[in-house]
Amino acid sequence: MTPGSALFCLALNIYHEARGEPKSGQIAVAMVTMNRAEWTPGNICQVVYERRQFSWTHSKRDPTPQEPRAWKKAQAIARGVIDGDHQDITLGATHFHARRVRPGWSQSLEKTVRIGDHIFYTQR
Repeated sequence: MTPGSALFCLALNIYHEARGEPKSGQIAVAMVTMNRAEWTPGNICQVVYERRQFSWTHSKRDPTPQEPRAWKKAQAIARGVIDGDHQDITLGATHFHARRVRPGWSQSLEKTVRIGDHIFYTQR
């Protein structure tokens, strides 16, 4: 897996946003990334690194995965999502947040589903 490739960027996003979630939660985060890639100009890496879209991308911490098992799982899920092996269980979601927070932007979107510790939304 090459750093900067779509697969690498998607796997990093899964790892950082959902590594503690069940497989369905990790797939859901990947689907949000893919759904955004459909309506946002650019590739998956541009979607992942778009300013202030995913919390881990604006952290000062080293983004290198530190948990080998979780990183391997994120890579496998990313590959499956890119290959079309998974259905969009988010019902077209383009946004999500952890249940413990209530971001202001969520009021302007339509809730689609809750999976694990995340709530997913789509444009109205």
